[in-house]
Amino acid sequence: MKPFLTIHHLIQELIGVIGEAISLIVAIVMIFTIKEPVPVHYDIAGNVDRYGSIGTIIIMPVIFIPCILILLAAVHIFPLSLWSLPVKPKPGREALIYRDTAYMVTLYTLQTGIYSLLSTIFAGFGKTTLVGTLSAIWAISMVLTALIIFIKCILENR
Repeated sequence: MKPFLTIHHLIQELIGVIGEAISLIVAIVMIFTIKEPVPVHYDIAGNVDRYGSIGTIIIMPVIFIPCILILLAAVHIFPLSLWSLPVKPKPGREALIYRDTAYMVTLYTLQTGIYSLLSTIFAGFGKTTLVGTLSAIWAISMVLTALIIFIKCILENR
């Protein structure tokens, strides 16, 4: 384990991975229990404008598996030389900047796993307005996470 990683990083990753795994399991169960078409696309107002077979419910969890694996690899496997940091660390500040950048990635893992789980459940049960709202919240949370971490890195690099 890299020295700047904390138990909080690992907990965030674990929750994200568990959320993704449950999402995949829920999607598989839904394939065998829900017999009606499910909404697969929504307009800007959250109204369903296309339905698909129940098999489409598994697409989102399957797409997020490689996303989460890449996020995990970025933190645990990729060498630090490949990391794109928000600021160039000053001497003695490297561990703080790497820790904060790792927080951003592990928070993305957490957010992605939870989003995958909730969007799978909402889509499977036809809660169209909730899927749209959830997607907006997810996108905003990702941008805010990056913004907050960037600011934190700038302040800690002083």
